[in-house]
Amino acid sequence: MAHSMTDFILKKLSYFTQQIKDRLGIYKSRRAFFLFILAATLVLYLLSKWTPRRSNYKNILYDACIQARLEDFASDAANMNAIFNHEPIHYGELASLPFTGNGYLGISLSAQSHLQLISDTNAPFISTGYSPIIQISSNIWEGSSATILHMNHGLVRRVQCFKISETRSAYVTHLLYAHRRRPSLIIQEISIVNPSEQTLDLDIRLPKQILNNDFKQLEKEDYEIDSSNEKFTITTNQISLRKHNSILFVIITSKISFNSHVKPDSQDKHVILTVSKFSPPLHDDNLRNATYLKQWQNTLQKQAKDELTEVLGIKPKNLLKEHTDTWSSIWESGFSISHSLAPSVMNGDAINRTIYYVLSATRSPLYNSKLDETKRLEYNQSLFQIDQCYESHSTLVGDRLWRAPGDDLAVSQLSILWHSTLSKKGCFTLMKSGVNGMLQSMLLSIGGIRFRNHHLEMNLDPKELHRDMFFRLIHFGKEYYINISITVGQDNRAVIDVSINNDNTQTYACDAGCLDSYTKLSTKPVRFPVKMTNPSTAILYITEDLEYMKQLKETLHVKEVEIAPPHAHDILALHRHGHKLGGLPVIFWIALAFLIVIFHLFLLKIVLNEMGFFKHTTIIHPRPRIL
Repeated sequence: MAHSMTDFILKKLSYFTQQIKDRLGIYKSRRAFFLFILAATLVLYLLSKWTPRRSNYKNILYDACIQARLEDFASDAANMNAIFNHEPIHYGELASLPFTGNGYLGISLSAQSHLQLISDTNAPFISTGYSPIIQISSNIWEGSSATILHMNHGLVRRVQCFKISETRSAYVTHLLYAHRRRPSLIIQEISIVNPSEQTLDLDIRLPKQILNNDFKQLEKEDYEIDSSNEKFTITTNQISLRKHNSILFVIITSKISFNSHVKPDSQDKHVILTVSKFSPPLHDDNLRNATYLKQWQNTLQKQAKDELTEVLGIKPKNLLKEHTDTWSSIWESGFSISHSLAPSVMNGDAINRTIYYVLSATRSPLYNSKLDETKRLEYNQSLFQIDQCYESHSTLVGDRLWRAPGDDLAVSQLSILWHSTLSKKGCFTLMKSGVNGMLQSMLLSIGGIRFRNHHLEMNLDPKELHRDMFFRLIHFGKEYYINISITVGQDNRAVIDVSINNDNTQTYACDAGCLDSYTKLSTKPVRFPVKMTNPSTAILYITEDLEYMKQLKETLHVKEVEIAPPHAHDILALHRHGHKLGGLPVIFWIALAFLIVIFHLFLLKIVLNEMGFFKHTTIIHPRPRIL
């Protein structure tokens, strides 16, 4: 009975196969099979050519002149300390506003930007309607340009190239910065290089001022300092604010005579100084008193002239070094994170950009050489009053905190949002010290790091530690700095490495739950596993008081402690490769799946052939008759 059933099934299968052969005309199966393989290989090849590939800056052939200028900053861009934006912006670039500020003044290197007065970190910028920026273009030569936001130096650059011939290009470098140590000073340096054999014709747009109903120009005059041959323009202005208040401000700007025709094989350089002083909000009733108004005008004008006189006695390169050294000192503390290829994920350049904008809108009194010692001591003390900061979850999850501002007003709104967030989370006293305290508060908030009484604790969710992180030089006491790194190893588990910048300190650390013995910290990193506890606790504790740590261990009251499980491979692959298929490209997996299908089809053909489903008949041609 079983044999008859098997024979019946085989006959039906044979009949079905024969019907397919008859309908599709498959008589030359081997030739058709190889033709199919050839066609499929061609399709896969073309698909691999059309599949988009990720490429970095060096693999893209941009304008040779622009690329040569950008190469000087390639290492900073690789370290997420600089951002390149071509004009128009290129695919894959992080659009960033070329803004510079020092917490007192701010401005962007764009035609639409105006000088911004920063009267209060919790209040919007006040636009003066005046732009000291000099715009350079050409209607004759083909041009290309790019901007560089150099965050760790507090600089903004624009590079413009003008194609004179197939082999020669002239270029203009525009440097702009709001001086970090001299809050009322903005400096522009413009360098024009024409290595060609033709005259470079340029169109120069000089500074301008936009007048509106809220703006009143009180005075305008030319000004010249006896010890200098340079000429300046000084204007005194009044801006109306809300609640019947106004601000008076004075602007002194260099008068520059630009030569719009640059001779062959020559170069030209200009330094444009802008000094601005402004008053606090003054009530309009008081300003109607002519004597009161004149006193404020004279005070602001004298302050601006004194500042300008001092600046003119310093070489431009020394002013630049003074500024960049200050920013580098501020930027010593910081945060870095491993690059992720996952969609809609923030990387180090976006994080550093936000930190830079917020710091640019924050004053730096500790770097002000004219600050009296009483105030300096007060600011220093607030820099180390860290208790209760930061009392919430990591700010990395707050999308609004990391939005890219599109103009100066958006920078102001971003800064206000950060100051408000951190103030309400226990960092108000720390931020009083200015830009240094602001940076420390931001770093603590990113890492979910809290100071409670006598210890530091890091509150990050072990399940979310998919990427390497490094927190450098976190203030710990008045003399020490802590470095904390989180690394995802080959086993897909995260570990914590902690070090301190001084071996002479008595500082101790323990991991989640503090059930294991504490470890003394030194300049050599000490490794801790990332653990999960029930109920959940911080993943790291650090204190200078050994007895306090012993007591802390007894007060955590955890039921279960275990090493955090390894992260899922597909999640790590998404961050590392942009997809969940691992390190190999998507086309490889498509090709592999295709080959597996083809192999099984070929194997099926062999089996069916052995079962006699493909019967090849040889046509016998009769021998021709010979008449």
